[in-house]
Amino acid sequence: MNSWERVVKAMQLSAPDRIPIYEMHIPPKISSVILNKNVNEVMYGNIEAFYNLIISKAEINLDKLNAQVAEEQLTLYKKLGLDWIRVGGAYTNIPKNVKKLGDKVWQVNGGRYKLTGDTTWFMDEPKEYDPDEVIRACKNSSIMVNTGVFDVLKRISQKVKGEVFLSFDADGTWGPIVSNPNLLRHVLVWVYRRPDAVEALINYHTEIAIEYGKYAIDEGADAIQLCVDYGNKNGPWLSPSMFRRFVKPALERHVNEFRKKGAFVVVHSDGYIMPLLGDMVNAGINAYQGIDIIAGMNLKEVKEKYGDSICLVGNVDPRIIEYGMKADVEREVERCLREGGKEGYILSASANISINTNAENFIHMVEYAKKTSST
Repeated sequence: MNSWERVVKAMQLSAPDRIPIYEMHIPPKISSVILNKNVNEVMYGNIEAFYNLIISKAEINLDKLNAQVAEEQLTLYKKLGLDWIRVGGAYTNIPKNVKKLGDKVWQVNGGRYKLTGDTTWFMDEPKEYDPDEVIRACKNSSIMVNTGVFDVLKRISQKVKGEVFLSFDADGTWGPIVSNPNLLRHVLVWVYRRPDAVEALINYHTEIAIEYGKYAIDEGADAIQLCVDYGNKNGPWLSPSMFRRFVKPALERHVNEFRKKGAFVVVHSDGYIMPLLGDMVNAGINAYQGIDIIAGMNLKEVKEKYGDSICLVGNVDPRIIEYGMKADVEREVERCLREGGKEGYILSASANISINTNAENFIHMVEYAKKTSST
């Protein structure tokens, strides 16, 4: 059974020859060890290396750069023996003005950005948002798909389509809101005071995400992953009733469009989202990735309640991968394999390992899981 077949079996809630293994993001510090490169030479998932390249005044050929990203990701995943590749968007332009302002802080084309765990946060986000202006902007903005973002997906798909399971990100239900902290604070008030603004915002981003997702499927994606973070460690951002009113209809639209084109739909969410899981399952998703153990999500409980309906992905504690001994990693893998079961489970870190640096333990997790999970 090849990797693609293995993941599809799990997505269909059947038992593959062994438990498939996934990692949604391998940070550059771990990638560099596996690829035997200096961390600054790794371009896959490494925006700092891209910025440093611009500052160096080196000539940058985006076609060659994206080819390098694709080759690095393929090599990385093949060396590890992972079954599922989450393909990221390609580099599509070269910023003209890039300056390093401090540790993990950059100025790009006049705006300041901070990198935290390989996530880029815009530091100059507006402090205030006008709901009427948001509605106008959403209604008057046209949707244009930048096809350049699929360049890496095309390259990888051409080489391993049908051999390795491929996913691409596209979400408009909540991701664009939670990725902007000031906007999120406004939306959490608007759900009570200006629901029309929330509906316009989610509808607009949903239309964008659906177009990008459909294009990604045509370019070879087997699944669309929705990176949503519906909650935090204290619970969901919205009550179940508010989730059903604002988010669930958009989630259903995503699911219907992507599944109609033959793709699986995976929701990635950090946080404690147990109160929302029933509605997510009811919306028709195929899989839930994350199962955030740090936020209190319990794999055994989720499996008992929803394991007959959706594939579960994750729950290995990233703190153990980072700080534990090899025996600790083995016990954690064994726990997840036991609680996840042989049918409808894919092993990966809980949430992701974006801030991890312990390559030795990560590699050991993957190797031990492959060795012990054969059916």
